[in-house]
Amino acid sequence: MKRKMIRPAALILGLLYMVTSPMTSVFAQEPFKIFLVGDAGDKEESGETLINLHKELLKFPHSAVVFLGDNSYKDDLWGILAFGFKGFDSSENTMKKIRSQISLLDNYKGSAFFIPGNHDWWNRTTYQKGYQKLAMEESFIEENLKTNPDLANPGNVFLPKHGSYGPEYAELNNKTIRLVFIDTYRIIQTGIKKNKIPEDEKSFYKRLDSVIREGWQRKQKIMVVGHHPVYSIGPYNRILKRPYLFGRIKASNPDFPSYRAMISEINKILKRYPGIYYGSGHLHALQYFNTPDSIRYIISGAGSKEKKLSSKNISKYDEGLSRDAFILWNTGGFFAVEFSGRKTNTILYYNNGTQQCSLPE
Repeated sequence: MKRKMIRPAALILGLLYMVTSPMTSVFAQEPFKIFLVGDAGDKEESGETLINLHKELLKFPHSAVVFLGDNSYKDDLWGILAFGFKGFDSSENTMKKIRSQISLLDNYKGSAFFIPGNHDWWNRTTYQKGYQKLAMEESFIEENLKTNPDLANPGNVFLPKHGSYGPEYAELNNKTIRLVFIDTYRIIQTGIKKNKIPEDEKSFYKRLDSVIREGWQRKQKIMVVGHHPVYSIGPYNRILKRPYLFGRIKASNPDFPSYRAMISEINKILKRYPGIYYGSGHLHALQYFNTPDSIRYIISGAGSKEKKLSSKNISKYDEGLSRDAFILWNTGGFFAVEFSGRKTNTILYYNNGTQQCSLPE
């Protein structure tokens, strides 16, 4: 592995032992892991990355897994077109793509959650049209998992429910962890046509802060998950001179007005709670940032898609990264955050999940 892609290499090799070594005391609390994988819905059969995720889930049943949106992409013109807006539509093609992820939960004893991304809304610019598509996917996932005999939460897997902004949350590991779910595309969507902001959206940020603050006061470890990153590096981060021209496409860019406003509001909240995690997908890469504000941002959007960049562009984005920031392109993978008492450990699974290393906390 090249030093410029993950560094410092010596630190990672040293910490790799920490990931794989057994607990030294039988009295130590069993660690709990939250696996994060996004944009996993591009293939009708589980690819190598998802197969390796499945192996990890079976090894660590005391855990949860979150599929971070874009759970199904629809192949336009039998896959001839490489780019499309659509998602799940109950066709055989899109059902197979959902099943490629649901099958990972066979014999898994932990909890599983799916959140929506922009493709799950079909990138629709209005709530009514988008929700018709999202509701089909939500129903399909819930119906297929509600009879799973092994899953810890078979009746509550798709969050937030019914096209709402959220926040909704689950308490895990004897209520020591609060996992908070939000629908970022529902927030961005309102601004694509410069629609009037609904009252429910105006109050969303107050509700989000309240849910986090409640967990914080109970001394829970807190992770917020949404499809879109609110801190990232890469080709999406370009200035938009005419954002509303082809707004449906440009809404995926962090400089799109409603996306930019969401970033600002969410980060204001996160900065009040040092040590909090924010997990997302959307960007088809693997990124981790431990900021001076003690916020851990994880981007795990390489479950079935990989952003292909040249060596020149990789060097450009890698330049100037701090020792607490890591970026990987051109490879599949996923993350896990391990909670063990007061300690946490962020683990990166790269090269399609065949290799792993710990990242600085």
